[in-house]
Amino acid sequence: MTLLKITLSILLCSSALLAYEDQDIDGVDDSKDLCADTPFDVIVDERGCPYDKKYPGKITLQLGSDISFNTLSATSSNLNLFVNYDYGHWSFSLSSSNYSTTNINTITRSENSLYFTAGYLFQTPSFNTKVSMGTKFSLTGDETSGRDNDYFSSVNFDYFINTKQNIFFYYSYTVSGDSPTMDYNNFYSCSTGTGYALTDKWYSALSYSYSGSAYPENEAYKALSWFNAYTVSKDLFVTCNYAYTLDKLSYDHIISFNVGVHFE
Repeated sequence: MTLLKITLSILLCSSALLAYEDQDIDGVDDSKDLCADTPFDVIVDERGCPYDKKYPGKITLQLGSDISFNTLSATSSNLNLFVNYDYGHWSFSLSSSNYSTTNINTITRSENSLYFTAGYLFQTPSFNTKVSMGTKFSLTGDETSGRDNDYFSSVNFDYFINTKQNIFFYYSYTVSGDSPTMDYNNFYSCSTGTGYALTDKWYSALSYSYSGSAYPENEAYKALSWFNAYTVSKDLFVTCNYAYTLDKLSYDHIISFNVGVHFE
């Protein structure tokens, strides 16, 4: 699910690709301009950057939390930290997940994981495709100690109906690492939905998600989600997602809230 949230949050930044905009009037569309706010009298290259300036790339930091609850068991929480570096069409991200839950017997269980992902974005005026590969490191010191890394690959298709609405489909496949005491299942995850830019700053999307489980005895995760992203300023944004689960094993309700900032 971490990859899914990371993928949906990126959609806000790409919802207006169909409209040509050039705020710094350098002849390069803002959607392709890697150096914003270039002075009017400066000659730029095809990336929108001055010839004597090297584009350093863009760093995105995001911090958030998930809260899962229902009427039959205790609430669980998940703390997420996400760092992403973009350079041109390439992106590299490092994220951590700290999950903890307390059952009805007040026994607390926690799980810590670290993810590394590299991806490449193929762009056309109305269609984006992002291909990514990565690995998951388990940092939990319990019965999973000694477990091999998970390896995953994913593809995200994003079609822009017009300047405000898009349709997206996401698919990933995970090869699960085994531990000395257990063999884990390989599984796939997918999501499909549509989003709409309600204002210049507010993007909202509805989607259906499915994800298998690495644990042989667990049922697949299924949910309907309502995602929202709001741009507070040029460099600051917030996202919120509500998921209503359709399977019998997951918590009934999952609420996620994230705060992010860009550095260039």
